[in-house]
Amino acid sequence: MNNSTSVLVDFLKARLSEIEVPVGEGSILSSPLFQTILRGDAKLPLDRVEEVATALGYDDRQQLFRLAMRQFYDEEAICLFERMLGTPMTNEEQMWLHEIRSASEKAVREPNIVAKRLVRALVQA
Repeated sequence: MNNSTSVLVDFLKARLSEIEVPVGEGSILSSPLFQTILRGDAKLPLDRVEEVATALGYDDRQQLFRLAMRQFYDEEAICLFERMLGTPMTNEEQMWLHEIRSASEKAVREPNIVAKRLVRALVQA
């Protein structure tokens, strides 16, 4: 088990120890794949990160995804992905963006001074 895998396994085991809800049958957490990951014999597939985060009740999917990415890529490559794909957003920021987009029937324009002041007042409330 390499260091990146060890860090991920330690993180997953720590999260599992915090779960109060029993792991149900059919959950990714009770699957043979997940048990293999916990032993360090397999890597967490990137396409399963969101499912694992949900099953663990973990809100910071980006952090878990980053830990899983380290099993496949070095830090330099991960930083390159982040630069190329843009600034990561929190779940809360994504909800704000969704609300803004759903409030407009057409393309959202650049915020004017009134919109900027309104957003600042809403965020600080």
